[in-house]
Amino acid sequence: MRRWEHLWNLGETHGLDEAAAQSYYNTRWSILNNPCYFSSPLGGLLAPAATRLPVDMMSNHSAEVPGGTLMRDVLKSFFSVSGDAPGEFVWTPGNERIPQNWYKRASLQAFTATEAILGVFTLNSAYPGIYRLGGNTGTVNSFTGVDTANFTGGIFNLETLTQGNNAACFFLQASLSDLPDAAAPVLGAIGSALGWVIQQLGPSAEALGCPQLKAFNNDVFNQFPGAAYIGSGEA
Repeated sequence: MRRWEHLWNLGETHGLDEAAAQSYYNTRWSILNNPCYFSSPLGGLLAPAATRLPVDMMSNHSAEVPGGTLMRDVLKSFFSVSGDAPGEFVWTPGNERIPQNWYKRASLQAFTATEAILGVFTLNSAYPGIYRLGGNTGTVNSFTGVDTANFTGGIFNLETLTQGNNAACFFLQASLSDLPDAAAPVLGAIGSALGWVIQQLGPSAEALGCPQLKAFNNDVFNQFPGAAYIGSGEA
């Protein structure tokens, strides 16, 4: 419950400022405690995007607060947490739920993959370092970054990422490079999910007019033990 208690202590309401603070906390804690911490193009994107997702998808919008309000009790319902104070919280797996009397997000305000990607840059502007490529090199607090120019064959660098749609293009195309072959039979249902992701990201890159990257230099990640780690857990 460490991360939950940190989120709880950020305040009674949860917005983009709190999402950025929580994402930065998660990243720094991992760097300081996990010798195999690794932030890949896809994983480094999804982690902060997931931290922001409750704000984008779960805020209660009203005439009084059109931007949305996300309260602690709503977060408890979504994440199946009971208790009223740090030290008392209990997570009950399988009881996550949408609160009663909630309605579907307006179809004219559909949440897209591109919006989620650009949202990561919003968080990173508040806490630089939320999105990063690289990892620890076998000891805690040994984070070594990867130059995006080396990874993309010189197409993108830190300066050009701030221009036009380049940030979204980099995230979209780099994320595709991070996915295994979705057609591999061994992946089963996971492969089907990855195939869906590829179908969603590919057209988005085309719509943004992204420059075509011939290849990504994944060899730059060989120095990181975490890059070769394959996790396991409950389905």
